[in-house]
Amino acid sequence: MALAGNASTFLLFSDVHFDPFADPSLAQALAAADVSAWKGILSSSSQTAYAAYGSDSNYALFESALDDMAARAGGVSLILYPGDILGHDFPEDYATLTGDTSQAGLDAFAQKTVQFFVSEVDARFPNATVLVADGNCDTDNMLGSIGARPGDAYLANSAPVIAQAFFNNDADRAAFATSYAMGGYYAVETDGPTGIKYVVLNDNLWITEYDDPGPGLVELAWFSSQLADSARDFQKVWVVGHIPVGAADGSVAETYGQTGQMTYSGMLEDGFNNAFTALELAYDGTIAATFTGHTHNDDFRLITAVDGSGAANLIRIAPSISPVFGNNPGYQIYTYDTGTSALLDETTYTLDLQSSAPEWSKEYDYVETYGQSLATPQEWQAVYGEILTDPLLQSAYFDFMNQGATSQSAVTAANTPVYLLAPGFTTPASFNAAAALLAG
Repeated sequence: MALAGNASTFLLFSDVHFDPFADPSLAQALAAADVSAWKGILSSSSQTAYAAYGSDSNYALFESALDDMAARAGGVSLILYPGDILGHDFPEDYATLTGDTSQAGLDAFAQKTVQFFVSEVDARFPNATVLVADGNCDTDNMLGSIGARPGDAYLANSAPVIAQAFFNNDADRAAFATSYAMGGYYAVETDGPTGIKYVVLNDNLWITEYDDPGPGLVELAWFSSQLADSARDFQKVWVVGHIPVGAADGSVAETYGQTGQMTYSGMLEDGFNNAFTALELAYDGTIAATFTGHTHNDDFRLITAVDGSGAANLIRIAPSISPVFGNNPGYQIYTYDTGTSALLDETTYTLDLQSSAPEWSKEYDYVETYGQSLATPQEWQAVYGEILTDPLLQSAYFDFMNQGATSQSAVTAANTPVYLLAPGFTTPASFNAAAALLAG
C-alpha cells in the first residue's frame, strides 16, 4: 500500500493487573509508606521470579515488561493502554493483608498503586502521550471487577496523577482530567484538530453486571456526538476501550461443551453491544482504528456491514502483560500511516513463561504471517477468510491468541467452531445465525 503520509509507530500494551500483594509480607510496609518508597520496598522482595501462570503481574514481571518495551520502542510518542492497572481481587487482598476494611484506606492504597504504575511507565517513556482506558478492575468498589462509575473516588483521585505524567500540555491535561474524573471517558486531540482524535471509552458502563443503564446511555450519546463532530470536520478517529464487542468465546465454549448448543453470550450487555457496533458501522469512514484489551488474548473483531458485504471496521484486542489466565505476557508495536491514520502492521513480543529461562522475544509480524496489511477492510476480511480455511494459518492464529502458551490454550478440536465464529460475528443475531448455519 502506498503511504499517503509517513509511517510512524506506537506502542500498545494492556492488562498489567499490577499486584502489589504478590509478596504478602510487603503489604503492611507498602500501606504505611509514601509511594516514593515503593520501588525500594518492592525491589527488596525475595520473590525475584516472574509471576507464574494463574497470577497477576508481580514487580519482577512489570519491570521486565517496561524495560523490554523501552529497549524496543523507547522513542515512540504515543502509547495506548486499554485498561486494568489494578490486579484482580484488589479490594479483598487489601483488606485481608492489611487488616483495613475502610473505604478510605482502600482509596489511598489504590491511588498509590496507580501512582506507582504511572511513575514507572513515565520513567521509561517521559515524552510519550499515554492514553489510558479504565479497566473493569480499575475501581475502588469493594465488590471489585465492575469498573469505575461516575462519581467514584477512584476516578477523581487517579485523574490528576495520570494527567500530569501522561499528557504533554495543559490543554490535553485539562481535556482528559475533567472528563475522566467525571465518567472515566474522554476525547483528546494531541496534535490539534487536524490530527487524529482519540476517543477513549469507559465501556464498563455497558456491561450486564451494571444494573443502571443511565450512565451508559449518557456515554453512548457522548460517543455518538464525538463521532459526528469528527465526521463533519473530516477528522479521523481512533477509539480505545477496555472490553471488546462480540461473544465471550470462553463462556460460549464452556456452555457448548456442556450442552452441545452454541449460543451467543456477550461481554457487553446486548443493547449496548449492538449500539456500539451500529455506531462503528455508521462512522466507518471516520473511525480509522479501534483498540481494546480485557480478554488477555491477542485477537481481533470485525464489525461487519449489515448487507454482508464484508468488514467495515476492525477492533484489535491487545495481549495482556498479566499471565493470570494462562497466557504468556505480550505487547505490540504498530506502524501506521500518518496521512490516512490507517494501521499498516504490528509486531508482537512475548515472554515465554514455559521456558526454563524466559526472555522477551519477537513472536510474529502481522504482514509477514498473513501476507496482508492492516490498512483496509478488504485485507481484514481476507485474513479472516484465510484463518477459516487455511489449517496452518488457523493453527498460528490460535497459538498467537495465548501469546504462544500452547499448553494453556482453551481451544480444542471440539470447541474450535466457537473461537472461529467469534471474530467475525459480533452481534447476538449474527453469531446465532452463523452458529445455526454451522449446525445445519
